Amino acid sequence: MADADPRALALAGVVQAAALVHRTANGQAVPASAQDALLATVPTHRAGGYDEIFPDPGAFAMGAGIATEALSGRSRTPEVLRYALQLIELARLLGGVPQVVEKLGRLLDGVDRQQPDAAQLGSIYQQTISTLGKRIQVTGDPQVLRQEAVADRIRALLLAGVRLAWLWQQRGGRRWHLILRRKSLLVGLRALADADTGDADNRHSEDP
Repeated sequence: MADADPRALALAGVVQAAALVHRTANGQAVPASAQDALLATVPTHRAGGYDEIFPDPGAFAMGAGIATEALSGRSRTPEVLRYALQLIELARLLGGVPQVVEKLGRLLDGVDRQQPDAAQLGSIYQQTISTLGKRIQVTGDPQVLRQEAVADRIRALLLAGVRLAWLWQQRGGRRWHLILRRKSLLVGLRALADADTGDADNRHSEDP
């Protein structure tokens, strides 16, 4: 996977974040390796290369598989697509507010890159992304969503989604590409989705 397309990886990460938000909000099982890979991308804003952001590209095979299904018209979870598109929109809005970008970078400098804490990342999301004026309304099991640890984890995953949507846009990705450049996007996503991660849960689609 050394030659994995960074643009495909970033888009897969956005969709994977959306899928894990959906699962978490509904009290469903979340593959630890898929979640850990996502959260580890957040404090990489000063990374020197893509290998620092994606040390294990195969950990994003889950998101690549779901994105492939969505772009092929076979999505079974509309909430995941809604979250993914909203994450892309939030990244676009973030780019237009330099003071929030600067604050986000400063706060991320204080995050442990080896073991990012979900509660800390969730707090950073609230202090930055939540101030952009457009919030993602996460739906799910009310009893699950009332748990503070769950809320922290969801915000941390949303922050990871915005970070990777930002990276995707830095690589030239645009929302309209999901329609007009769908075939070219599918090439990179399918290669990533077919990666043998050694973890069946990571390769599974939206279903728990």
